[in-house]
Amino acid sequence: MVLLPFFIIGIVFDVAVCLAARWSGWTLAIMAVLMFIAGIIAAIILYFLILSIAALFVDKKKPQEKAVPFYRTGVLYTVGLLNAVFRVRIHTEGFENLPEGRWLYVSNHRSAFDAIAACWAMRKLDVAFIMKPSIMRIPVVGQFLHKACFMDVDRENDREALKTIIRATQFVKKGEMSVAVYPEGTRNKEGKGLLPFRHGAFKIAQRAQVPVVVATVKNSENVVRNFPWRPTDIYLKVCRIITAEEVAQLKTNEISDEARKCMMLEGC
Repeated sequence: MVLLPFFIIGIVFDVAVCLAARWSGWTLAIMAVLMFIAGIIAAIILYFLILSIAALFVDKKKPQEKAVPFYRTGVLYTVGLLNAVFRVRIHTEGFENLPEGRWLYVSNHRSAFDAIAACWAMRKLDVAFIMKPSIMRIPVVGQFLHKACFMDVDRENDREALKTIIRATQFVKKGEMSVAVYPEGTRNKEGKGLLPFRHGAFKIAQRAQVPVVVATVKNSENVVRNFPWRPTDIYLKVCRIITAEEVAQLKTNEISDEARKCMMLEGC
């Protein structure tokens, strides 16, 4: 439970303050609750202060060759916190069939919580996500994602997009990371069907000669709507694995069409 450390700190802070103040009766009962909450808030502030200090030592202009464990752990733990705070319950299907070695993970795109849920579901694997540049520009967040080998892609600049594809291919080819990307390129705000796929994302699998893991995500668009009144169940399903042999025989657009067809059969 990712919130457990904060609860423990809250309890320790609560007990220490109450014993020092020697409250009793109704005063003790009220202040005990308040100090517990204050302890949790202080712990959260301390956590993000540590992250902020660590971010000061990151030069985003310097290419990252491999993920740094401290920063990757920070990304994963923060993702876990977000899921816990927003009361997200992740259900997975087919992830036990993920191929050995490295691969390209592709999925439909419903909300910002698609990557948050998928990142947490695959936290024991080395997976780097490709995302839009605006996320990488967020202070502290961008620095940690950079050190964890997450990448941004400029959809409006073909030359810069190609650089991201080449970099992602190198990560996969060297065995450093698997890569996850949402080929629709942006969130489908309509919540129905699929937006046109950007075929270029599938060049990563072609160039690295690795399988394509085709997955679907459902119900992630309801997280913000449900918060804070009720939890949200997000369903992640691996519906097909296009083998490396198949990838080698197909054209980029054919791989893209195959992945799209699979997602549509799952009701996306």
